[in-house]
Amino acid sequence: MADADVSFLIPAAGTGERLGLGPKGFLELQGRPLLCWLADKALRVAGEVLVAVPPAHLDEVSAMLPGCRVIAGGADRHASVACLAGAARGEWLLLHDAARPFASVALFRAALEAARETGCAASLLDPEVPVASIRDGLLVEAHPPSTMGVSQTPQVFSRASMDRMQASAAAQGWRPQSTMQLALLAGERVRAVRGEKTNIKITTPEDWAAVQHLDDLLR
Repeated sequence: MADADVSFLIPAAGTGERLGLGPKGFLELQGRPLLCWLADKALRVAGEVLVAVPPAHLDEVSAMLPGCRVIAGGADRHASVACLAGAARGEWLLLHDAARPFASVALFRAALEAARETGCAASLLDPEVPVASIRDGLLVEAHPPSTMGVSQTPQVFSRASMDRMQASAAAQGWRPQSTMQLALLAGERVRAVRGEKTNIKITTPEDWAAVQHLDDLLR
């Protein structure tokens, strides 16, 4: 059942330059754009679903996703997240990348539950092996996997936390790659949630080739 106080935010305004196939949300698996598959899951979790897309695609995506609110995104991911947060009505903001269509509904709900404890939560993949720090091309320190996590989405933020984070970013001129990084910079407490190996981010042509057989995870 969808939570009425949750807004599910999907930043999808990028051009997909590294992949080279245009905006990732428009790529199709089983004859449907990835945005459609993700929206189906999002509507099972949240009372509203907002999608930020390139301004030129507003009408197209609005017709594609009739159950969602579609807005124009910003010049980069940070700007698009700010646009989505400003337009959202919910008290809890669940942020998830359009390039990660295989995340499960169970993961979304686990992140929401964790965020309700501390105000923020982020899914992190267990590396399962030691992780090394690198400086000037040399390994300088090894970290046990129990203390490390590889960042994924979903990430969940209370309305109050997001407002503080955006205010700090504006005041300090921060434009981090990840909203989770922004939360840490702003001093928020972020609960770690165990991520999923199958929550693959489609970034490169190799990624796109590898996910062609994962159709069952779209549902």
